[in-house]
Amino acid sequence: MIINLTKLITKLTDKVIIDDEVEIDKSYLKNTDIKNISKVKVKGDITSYQNQYELNLNIKCTLTLTCSISLKDVKYDINIDVNEVIGEDEESADIEENNKIINNTIDLIPIIWQNIILEVPLKVISPDVKSKNIKGDGWRFITDEEAMEKDIDPRLEKLKQFLDE
Repeated sequence: MIINLTKLITKLTDKVIIDDEVEIDKSYLKNTDIKNISKVKVKGDITSYQNQYELNLNIKCTLTLTCSISLKDVKYDINIDVNEVIGEDEESADIEENNKIINNTIDLIPIIWQNIILEVPLKVISPDVKSKNIKGDGWRFITDEEAMEKDIDPRLEKLKQFLDE
């Protein structure tokens, strides 16, 4: 998704409006927990301020992730608001190597991808998984209520007196 910034640079317009759907290349999914990604809807604008450009974007898509318990596919919706400043000064050029302006154009795919990756949860649990049936060889899943009901070890009972004081 390459955006031409010539109208902003020459001051023909105050902002560039973005309203598009982008398909992320499957090569981006390597080394991530994402199995699939829908088309990404991008809406927003780019405004100019001195030698910098401010991006105000809304990114919406659906990710297919793997359930941490059942290994089934889980759909995970993402709706992100992105506000970034991209500059042509030397300081930001070293920090943000993907956000370069080349020949008055900028590629928004790396910016969109960075923000999607930041929203991916560490683990996802499918809504149809029942936690009561989760058990294995020598272990079982306990809820918070069961953990609170458990009796205190008598060897640690004396410590409770120190906490009360």
